[in-house]
Amino acid sequence: MMLARKIVLGLGLAFLIPALVYQGIEVVKPRPGSKQSIAVLHGQQPALTAEEALRAQTERRQLQEKQTADGKKWSRVHFLIAIPVGVAVTLLGSFIPVQGFGGGLMLGGIFTFLNGYALYLSELGRLGNFLVLLVAFAVLLWIGCKGFSEIRRAKQNTVAG
Repeated sequence: MMLARKIVLGLGLAFLIPALVYQGIEVVKPRPGSKQSIAVLHGQQPALTAEEALRAQTERRQLQEKQTADGKKWSRVHFLIAIPVGVAVTLLGSFIPVQGFGGGLMLGGIFTFLNGYALYLSELGRLGNFLVLLVAFAVLLWIGCKGFSEIRRAKQNTVAG
């Protein structure tokens, strides 16, 4: 029964942490776009003169460009917050000895990192993507090596004791 509770706690944290970070960012920097701008982009236009149609097309294009630029800014904010928070929570979880809690924090940190990375993936370029994933790999490698060295020390102390 205790194992099930640890798993549930860990998974709960793993899924809630990225959602909490995402919504926290949304409070400060909401996703760009409004219902009105969507209606302008996708709404049906009544019969327009050639001049009005050209003006409407120009307005739609300008609105799309603005929304694209705003979306890139929004993604960057999520990236710049979620990546370090994800790494920090993962590292914090690696120091928590309570298995369900520490493991949940670690997994939640990894999910948070991946969420921030996925939202900005297309803007990073090949080198940027590689470097971001290299940082994540290095953090997990360090955690893994630290954990395995602690397990070895604990076994040596048990055998020696």
